[in-house]
Amino acid sequence: MVVVLSILAPAFSTFITATVLPSAIAEIGGLAIYAWASTAYAVGSILGSAGSSVAVARTGMRHTVVLAVSVFVAGAAVCASAPTMPIVVAGRAAQGLGGGMLIASAHSMVRELFPADLWQRMLTTISCAWAIPALGGPVVGGVLAGLGHWRAAFWAMTPIALIAAALTWRILPRSERRPTRPARVPFGRLALICASVLCIGSIANVRATAARAALFVGAAAAVALMLRLDGTARARLFPTGMLSLGSRIGPGFWMVFLLGMSTTPGGVYVPLLVQVLHDVTPAAAGYLYAVQSLSWTLGSILSAQVSAVRARTVIALGPLVMATGFACLFFTIAAGPVAAIAGGLMLVGIGIGTCWAHIGTTILSSARSDEGGLTAATIPSTQLFAIALGSALSGVIANAAGLGAGASIDAAALAGTWLFGSFVAAPLAALVIGSQLRPAR
Repeated sequence: MVVVLSILAPAFSTFITATVLPSAIAEIGGLAIYAWASTAYAVGSILGSAGSSVAVARTGMRHTVVLAVSVFVAGAAVCASAPTMPIVVAGRAAQGLGGGMLIASAHSMVRELFPADLWQRMLTTISCAWAIPALGGPVVGGVLAGLGHWRAAFWAMTPIALIAAALTWRILPRSERRPTRPARVPFGRLALICASVLCIGSIANVRATAARAALFVGAAAAVALMLRLDGTARARLFPTGMLSLGSRIGPGFWMVFLLGMSTTPGGVYVPLLVQVLHDVTPAAAGYLYAVQSLSWTLGSILSAQVSAVRARTVIALGPLVMATGFACLFFTIAAGPVAAIAGGLMLVGIGIGTCWAHIGTTILSSARSDEGGLTAATIPSTQLFAIALGSALSGVIANAAGLGAGASIDAAALAGTWLFGSFVAAPLAALVIGSQLRPAR
């Protein structure tokens, strides 16, 4: 119950916000920084997810969840009262901070509170939990946006978060083992993570070539320095061998990164593009976005009974199906019909759902005995970093196609074609890595 509730609040936020953002843009402006609403949320989520293990070590799981919900609700309040788009972006960052802590805490619970033979089923349960917001989020957001009350949509997920905090406080153990020396919060490394994503996100709003190159170099330098510092730190943010393709754990994390990044073009821009190009309602646009998540759940259910012996097949099959979906979207996002666009999004979702739980199980089973909780919490951290990077790159590509200057039909068509044509490289790279991934025994 606690695991599912910790997922529902940030999941509802994702779908409701994606549905109402075009209406917010129409009222308060800010189309040039449209992608920043997703980027800021992802940056905050990375901070919350990466720092959740430290928060749990210092205050315990119950206090961490309550803190996360408090920050999440405060961010919703900022978004609901925002007079301009930059204020919405700031509120989304706060929501991301709380939501990231909630999602990472849920994954840590799976690793620490459940036996190993239930890990795959619990990860499948987490995937299935996203189906509820995928069905209800676009309805709530679409109805409120259609009535002109998009601000109220940000309050819609607040009761879920508060119920999650109350039941977490009630259900989880009151006494938790604490370390004799409380873990220190790695502010420096967390700041470097944020700096790298912010540099990439800023590229979309900078015109000078030299400035863009400087931001890209700055992002790469921040990531390199963070990894160097983390490798020598006593309290690490990331598990050993996370980036090594020669280890058991490294290829799994690379697949999480590549597949997570693949979800961003559909999540960030599909609701806007289909409203501009095909004149669909906000609710229908939200449901088109939800198709990807619902299909993810469907893929997770279909592959839940696949044994570890055959897991390697579905781990390689998932990225192949995703790449097929991107090819479909490349040809149909501008020309339509809408049903074909929905079919492409469905293939993307089924592909990632088919392999996601098996990749996660492989990572958990490959963790060092002293890094089990850290490894589990790093799975959503890696996914969120990939989403942040993907959102930022989506903004760069869309603005380069002319969408930042105005949501005209020609600009939207060009941006959609470039987005899905460029991002097909991510699932193809995951396919190459997945064909070599050794599944859990």
